[in-house]
Amino acid sequence: MRLSLEERRGLRQQVERVLHVPGNYTGGILEMALVVDCRLSETEVKETAAELAKLLKQQSPVFRNVRLNLVEWRPDEKLKSRVTPMSMLMLGSFAEDYRRSTGDLSADDLFSYLKLFQARSKLILVLSAGDVKIRREALCRDACRPFLGRKLIWLAQGEEPVMNGFLRAERWCCLELKGCGKES
Repeated sequence: MRLSLEERRGLRQQVERVLHVPGNYTGGILEMALVVDCRLSETEVKETAAELAKLLKQQSPVFRNVRLNLVEWRPDEKLKSRVTPMSMLMLGSFAEDYRRSTGDLSADDLFSYLKLFQARSKLILVLSAGDVKIRREALCRDACRPFLGRKLIWLAQGEEPVMNGFLRAERWCCLELKGCGKES
């Protein structure tokens, strides 16, 4: 998947916004998280992750030495996290044991998990296949406050009206990737 020039520009602007949030961690090794919706195909995940890693490394020297937590988000399963080098994202070798899932995902579980286990991350990218439900909006809002929502960039495959509405109402970032999900 190739990001269009407009999508790359929008993503760069949002990453800069997140990196300069007042109160965001600035010392030592940067920690970030990439959440992968496992309803995406292996090809989509590999290509998109490689494109994101390349974009981040080009954008700022901050991303030269980063601790990347790769979080696998599956329907009706516990979220799994593992530390993955950024170079493995660029090569696509991080997804050797990747398996595609089907079903409905809820943002409630994800936001609660991120608040508990990824709160130290300076940047959180969520790569979503779309059609994510919100069961309890108040729980999601509480989990994203005060800091998580300002560190989060939601990258949606196509349109995602429920998450778009929720994130934009809170002035958080949701980018729609038009090129994502078009397998040939």
